[in-house]
Amino acid sequence: MKKRYEAVYLLVDTLKEDAIAAACENVRADIRKFGGTVVGEKPVERRAFARPLQKQLGGHSLEVALDLEPDKVGELKQRHKLDPNVFRVMIVSAVSKPAAGRPAKEAGAGQGPAVTA
Repeated sequence: MKKRYEAVYLLVDTLKEDAIAAACENVRADIRKFGGTVVGEKPVERRAFARPLQKQLGGHSLEVALDLEPDKVGELKQRHKLDPNVFRVMIVSAVSKPAAGRPAKEAGAGQGPAVTA
């Protein structure tokens, strides 16, 4: 059963506009290749790093929401680590939001037994 994930890809800073579009399409193609579906995407934006990482001062950030089988996540990460245009990859489980009209849990609910005085 597929599960919803959120992924952030940092693309190398040296890419030009057309190469960024091609790298993003390669990321989407790889997700489809592993049986996943891209369900949402934020526009690519340039981000500066707080400090240099491996002589990189920044990168282009691509944020993607995807549905994928849980056992394929590790394989997808490994595939993108081999891509020279991808600097870093982070894939995490998406947090489900409460449905509209339904109240969210009260603060402190589910955090152990209540203390009464």
